[in-house]
Amino acid sequence: MGITNWQTNRTVACALLILAAGPALSSGARAAEPAAASSPEGLEYFEANIRPLLANHCLECHGEDKQGGLQLDSRAAMLTGSESGPSIVPGKPDDSRLIRAVRYESEPKMPPDGKLAAEEIAKFEHWISLGAPAPGDDTPVPKPEDRAAQSRTHWAFQPIAKPSLPAVQNSAWPKSPVDNFILARLEAAGLTPSTPADPRTIYRRASFDVTGLPPKMADIDRVTSGEITLDRALEELLASPHYGERWGRHWLDIARYADSKGYLFTEDRNYPHAYKYRDWVVKALNHDLPYDEFLIRQIAADRLPIEGEDSPLAAMGFLTVGRRFLNNPHDIIDDRIDVLTRGTMGLTVTCARCHDHKYDPIPTKDYYSLYGVLASSVEPKDMDVMSLAEAEQPVTPVVFVRGNPGNRGEEVPRQFLSIVAGEARQPFQQGSGRLELAQAIVDPANPLTARVIVNRIWMYYFKQPLVDTPSDFGLRSAPPTHPELLDFLAATLIENNWSLKSIHRLILSSAAYQQASFNRPDAAKLDPENRLVWRMNRKRLDFESMRDALLAASGQLDAAVGGPAVDLMAQPWPTRRTLYGRIDRQNLPNLFRTFDFASPDTHSPRRYTTTVPQQALYLLNNPFVREQAKHLAARQESATATEPAAKVERLYEVALARKPTGQELELGKSFLTSEDANQAPPAETPADRPSAWERYVQVVLLSNEFMFVD
Repeated sequence: MGITNWQTNRTVACALLILAAGPALSSGARAAEPAAASSPEGLEYFEANIRPLLANHCLECHGEDKQGGLQLDSRAAMLTGSESGPSIVPGKPDDSRLIRAVRYESEPKMPPDGKLAAEEIAKFEHWISLGAPAPGDDTPVPKPEDRAAQSRTHWAFQPIAKPSLPAVQNSAWPKSPVDNFILARLEAAGLTPSTPADPRTIYRRASFDVTGLPPKMADIDRVTSGEITLDRALEELLASPHYGERWGRHWLDIARYADSKGYLFTEDRNYPHAYKYRDWVVKALNHDLPYDEFLIRQIAADRLPIEGEDSPLAAMGFLTVGRRFLNNPHDIIDDRIDVLTRGTMGLTVTCARCHDHKYDPIPTKDYYSLYGVLASSVEPKDMDVMSLAEAEQPVTPVVFVRGNPGNRGEEVPRQFLSIVAGEARQPFQQGSGRLELAQAIVDPANPLTARVIVNRIWMYYFKQPLVDTPSDFGLRSAPPTHPELLDFLAATLIENNWSLKSIHRLILSSAAYQQASFNRPDAAKLDPENRLVWRMNRKRLDFESMRDALLAASGQLDAAVGGPAVDLMAQPWPTRRTLYGRIDRQNLPNLFRTFDFASPDTHSPRRYTTTVPQQALYLLNNPFVREQAKHLAARQESATATEPAAKVERLYEVALARKPTGQELELGKSFLTSEDANQAPPAETPADRPSAWERYVQVVLLSNEFMFVD
């Protein structure tokens, strides 16, 4: 997609510089880069995907025996390789001898007894593209008895006790109990909070955070004029049906939602009923279904007497909507264990598929206890929802030695994790045990579940979580920045009948959330990452909010809630919210990847923000963006405002929900009436060339103010 002449017109470039105050998508982000060798996300990928492959196919010959002078049992050994050179080149799969060997592109072909499946090779390729993250030689593996001893004092495994509000010096600042915990840490560090943001900024921030949509000027006027209080306006946002859409999308990241199964040879790859799970999540959140019930239904709705609800079994898409792994039942169950344990409790249980967990007190036996629960569940055929049902006869699981189903070890009972339930736990008694498993996960005595979800909520509001590894609360996780606040929120959630909206209210009404986002060099020097929350973090719109905001500004947004997925790449361009776009697991459009969409292949704890040229090029050139600019331009021209000054003023009200400053008004008038702006470049015909007004509208849509939330 080339840059056209009109986009390089010097007057438009000048307008961009002044209106956007710098290139769009330039701040609050970082460039894409391979994961560090010790990043938590990279290590999780290695443990879940790469270590099992090495154990099953490589280490019998290339472990300590080191056949052919090649050892593959550590990252350092792979980097050293053999006489022929390193086995891996981090970040460069095509240059890695390991990849060429498993592709059968060079000698020796590995493994020699048969080529790996395409999906397994893809895992190796992806791992190396991430930088080949793996536990380093400088990370000693604790002994089992040491892991057990450490777990007895590890913060995440301690019972939740609601702490008292800490005393603070500036007693006038707190507006919510949250603030006492934030302010106490700031005062201890010699810092002060930032000044409050203005009501317009707070409401716009909350509108995107709660509903994923931009506010309307009329709604902001109600707040700024005093017609309604800010607290009342925030409550209206929580009551909006769009709240469930916004927060449902967050949950779908956790649930690795997609509308297709992934690679399956010639089998139909579609999940025609996946959208019913997505719609169930949206409705459940809008009705503030208690979080414990929210989880139980997603794990065992088939075991509950649910009445008066359309398609209650749709909730079980949480387990069934994952990849199909060429219909390998062991990988499907492994994926379900992963989303269940990391998604709800922040435990990397699938690391114990082939061996006892290297760092956490999770033995292989516990993995296969959960394996037995899910292996005792079947997917009913000819249903209009993606559900599970009890098998006629529950499976008595056995340990697969080194993760190999052909090497069967001792039997284990279907039961909960010992790290949570204790050694006195009892085997599950009711069928597969899925309902009992769900109830154990949400038992208030389980200290993980409430902590994990309130940490996620905090992360989505403040851009960074209290615990920096939101899906790993194990022994290698960093401690929370505010441990008392984490426990206060978790205890409050349980006290309020697991109402998620009760946590939203605590955060939205807090002085911490309502702070201004401007930088303060004195505070940044002491706390450069703002871990103490001395200001609000500026956030760039994610893919969904960006696309929805463009549609909202153009007047084209279809605000209907629910329904089948649509192809967002089709033309004419769909106007549904981005939440309803089809997610093709195998062929996710590049547009999604360009704007950091969560991978649907596996559970995604968080999205990272990258800055790459394709993002700016999309906003400059893409026909969808240009079409929204044309619709917005036509929308303004069809209104009563026809004079340049009135058109510019109305444009700012619709696109940015504010009136333009005097300087902005003069700039717009000057551009729209300039001879240069209305003169056609030689390379374009009048039919191809957007008008000066359309170009000006797109400039506003490209601005930092449109694309970022302060």
